[in-house]
Amino acid sequence: MIKADIHNHLGRNRANPGFDETIDIAHARLGDGGLFGIANSDDFRYEKFVEQKGGEYNRNHVSGDIGIYVPEKKIFAVKCQEIFSKQGDILAIAMPHGKNVKSKDARDAIREARDLGAFLDAVHPFYIDGIGKFLEQNPELLQLFSTWEVYNGSAVFVPGFTIAFANKKAMEFYSSNLLEKLGIGMSSSTDGHSAKSIGKCYTELPDMPFTSKKFWNLSWDLDAAFRSVKFLDKLHMESNWFDAYKHVKEMAMVKAGLRK
Repeated sequence: MIKADIHNHLGRNRANPGFDETIDIAHARLGDGGLFGIANSDDFRYEKFVEQKGGEYNRNHVSGDIGIYVPEKKIFAVKCQEIFSKQGDILAIAMPHGKNVKSKDARDAIREARDLGAFLDAVHPFYIDGIGKFLEQNPELLQLFSTWEVYNGSAVFVPGFTIAFANKKAMEFYSSNLLEKLGIGMSSSTDGHSAKSIGKCYTELPDMPFTSKKFWNLSWDLDAAFRSVKFLDKLHMESNWFDAYKHVKEMAMVKAGLRK
């Protein structure tokens, strides 16, 4: 069993306590064989993280350059991108190093991400900027997603700022629309905006064949593993309320022009 927290952002402006320190935080929560994602937005925070100076741990790039393996802690960091499309947010998982999806139209962004070899996660589908309503209206697009984020640790209710019951609706939609019949798995992720939040939530994936030093099929194996998760007992769901509250307040200040 592998613990995977695929949806994280580090801190604002890519802030983190250092490479080794961040790996230690992830390993403490996810253990040997653990896996966490770092999601770019319209930036390159994953690349900045893996290329930052300092630290003693090795950074072995996996085949396709979609992530790194840290042998000292037996843990993976995988490159993702949260695509802020006009119709809602999409997480592209296993993106190649140095590449970002550019389109802001959901249909074009999905096509572009898949052309780059990524697979897709419908993150916080009924929270702020979620893509759930768009997919309700365009159900033919559902089958292009590998996993549905039924629990987002940061999709919390902040009175006056955010939406209530977003995770409950995500779970209900998964069940009522029989997404498992489409080969779509369910997942739980932290969606944290600080390194210390990594691993608060995770999805238990089946063991994968990580025997090759080059991890030739990591992207394919991850896609299949996420699709295979069909029951809530494979999800660790823990509120990331304080970190999410701080992020919501910071973003409100940015939009008001009080912070950059």
